[in-house]
Amino acid sequence: MTALEWIRFLLGALLLLSGTFFIVSSVVGNFRFRYVLARMHAAGLGDTLGTLLLFAGILILCGFSVFTLKLLLIILLMWTTGAVSSHLIMQMEINSGSSADGRKEK
Repeated sequence: MTALEWIRFLLGALLLLSGTFFIVSSVVGNFRFRYVLARMHAAGLGDTLGTLLLFAGILILCGFSVFTLKLLLIILLMWTTGAVSSHLIMQMEINSGSSADGRKEK
């Protein structure tokens, strides 16, 4: 392997490990936080950044081809739908007026 291939491999592996770390941190945040909005914040940010880093690592390791274009479209779709769904769920929680322990506020 040439030096350029090693650099590409190490960069791809670093991005994959970073993405895995952020997704695992998101899962831990979902179990650790009690309030719904804090959970949604951890899930939304960790999921978005984690998938970006994972797909970026895959893109670097696989090289540029038609597969790369498909992965870029998947990244765009996941970023759009993840942010919108997290926002709508948080807005629904705020509008419902429930408290952290699940009881309705007066």
